[in-house]
Amino acid sequence: MKKSLTKFVLISISIAMIGCQQMPLKYQLDPEIVNLDELASKAKMVALKVSDSRKPLNNDQSQLISGPINEAKLLQDKLINQLKTKKYKIINNILLADLAIHLEIIQLNLTIKKTTFKSIIYGKSEIKITVNKKNQQWSKIKKATRTQEVANPANNIDATGVLNQMLSQQLSSLFADKSLLEFVKKE
Repeated sequence: MKKSLTKFVLISISIAMIGCQQMPLKYQLDPEIVNLDELASKAKMVALKVSDSRKPLNNDQSQLISGPINEAKLLQDKLINQLKTKKYKIINNILLADLAIHLEIIQLNLTIKKTTFKSIIYGKSEIKITVNKKNQQWSKIKKATRTQEVANPANNIDATGVLNQMLSQQLSSLFADKSLLEFVKKE
């Protein structure tokens, strides 16, 4: 009887510990660009490509939060949908486009550092934008960071919020860059 009670207690503790373990955090990618109207006045037909040239991350004591599979393709699809809602015509042939836009993800990561009562989520992003217009080219690299403290346990919504706020501000800033708008307005 004592042996079966001990076995029952050990199994119960194991099940409780498994239930308390948190699933790995994962973020969703869904940034929103708010500054597309001014660019649209000079570029109705746009070709858009997003590529990912990230290198593996050397991680310290922070835990890396993973994202969706094929983030470059997902980001490209989301941006194309936003451009379409702003009445841009999206084409695949860069030679026929008013603007050929290439976004290169150089760095895009989210890490979390857990303490007893709170977690700190760190986001880092570096994106290069290259725009081609009639044999002319313009490019710029924009870096962004975001840090947010959240109560434990941090969840996927916290991670998604930090990443998308950072990425939304970064992309909105890139698409509203004064030198880009001047480049687009040139004949």
